[in-house]
Amino acid sequence: MEDKKLSSWEVRWRLYKKLKHDLSFTGDKIVGSMCTYPHPFAQRMYAEHLQKNVGDPGLFTGTVQIEQEAVRIMGRMLSHLHAHGAIVTGGTEANILAMWTAKEISRGKKTEIIVPEHAHFSFDKAARMLGCTTIKIPCTDRFVVDVKKLRKKITGKTMAIVGVAGSTALGTVDPIEELSDIAHEKDIYLHIDAAFGGFVLPFLSSLGRPSPSFDFSLPGVSSITIDPHKMGMSVIPAGGILYRTKELARTVSVPVTYLAGGETALPTIVGTRSGAAAIACWALFHHLGLTGYQKIIRKAMDLTDWFAVEVNKLPGFTLITPPVCNVAGIVHERLPAPDIAKKLRSQGWAVSLFNTHLRIVLMPHVKKHHLKAFLKALKNI
Repeated sequence: MEDKKLSSWEVRWRLYKKLKHDLSFTGDKIVGSMCTYPHPFAQRMYAEHLQKNVGDPGLFTGTVQIEQEAVRIMGRMLSHLHAHGAIVTGGTEANILAMWTAKEISRGKKTEIIVPEHAHFSFDKAARMLGCTTIKIPCTDRFVVDVKKLRKKITGKTMAIVGVAGSTALGTVDPIEELSDIAHEKDIYLHIDAAFGGFVLPFLSSLGRPSPSFDFSLPGVSSITIDPHKMGMSVIPAGGILYRTKELARTVSVPVTYLAGGETALPTIVGTRSGAAAIACWALFHHLGLTGYQKIIRKAMDLTDWFAVEVNKLPGFTLITPPVCNVAGIVHERLPAPDIAKKLRSQGWAVSLFNTHLRIVLMPHVKKHHLKAFLKALKNI
């Protein structure tokens, strides 16, 4: 802070100079992100309600009701009309909340979380925060968790099993139906991380595409992470944690007495929490409707199909596995993925790098002409 105050024009000019090197989703270089340019309507709704804090629910009772309606809309999409939960900061907070819930249910007596090796880093973070251990299970050659190996790792210390529906690395979907059977049989908490796939997979069957089972229609599923700020096209931050029952949703609630709106119990990690994000989600869900999301997913998947064909035409390049969602993993028969990523990034391309491959995400802001330019850059490499 400076002694002399600045005019709004001068502040904006300084901001412009500092931010001009940021990439923009409206540009043509971000092809590796699982987030996208928020829908303009969601942006307007968010901006109009910035003062709303659902961390003090007694002051904003209407906003709390809207949040729960948004949760139920997502629950309906995930085969459960009466889901409970919250709009949180993102998938990381949602996954941590789910693991905290699982530990509370076990009364702290169980400390092992069984996760696929491709699970999001947030489960390692949750384990460190909760004093637990992650048991990582290898994937099959189809890039999904090996269920036979997972079953062998279940012990009396197993606190939770995690399945992934739309993996960070490749968008693949674990055999959730088999995991549900195991969880149901052994009475173990099963959490599904569908942060990315949650707004893709439910629409695939209506588009005539294979749609793996992953949601509350499976009796063993206790909770699901789903991120509206990914393929839901809502504002950042807007994640979602959904529970099968109200009792599960209240498991980690902490009583707070000093709030202006009165005594309450807060069910999330953060206290002060954006009501604007919940309102933006609710508004966008109603504005787009199921048909609107079907259109968005159809475009993304059609573009993914086209991109897969074009990559396979390039000498030496191929996809590591056929896409399930709008995520593509690219490999070369000779060039290591880090070398390819380094060259692409030197040209301004924002790509995601994994040990074995490059990840390209066909988000709504990615257009065919962007991908044609990217394919040309790839061919030149």
